[in-house]
Amino acid sequence: MERQGKANNDNKSNQCNPNNDRHQGHQPGYGGDGTKADRDNHGNQLNPNNQNYQPKK
Repeated sequence: MERQGKANNDNKSNQCNPNNDRHQGHQPGYGGDGTKADRDNHGNQLNPNNQNYQPKK
């Protein structure tokens, strides 16, 4: 079990490493379509006052 945990941690580290040739790191920023509907939806998800995207209580 310990061996699998190390492999999982190593894989996560590789995915976040911008110098890793296999994973090319995490791409920062928003990578949506850029259409008005897409931008509006992204904005709504980030809005803490939008009731549609609040966790259930």
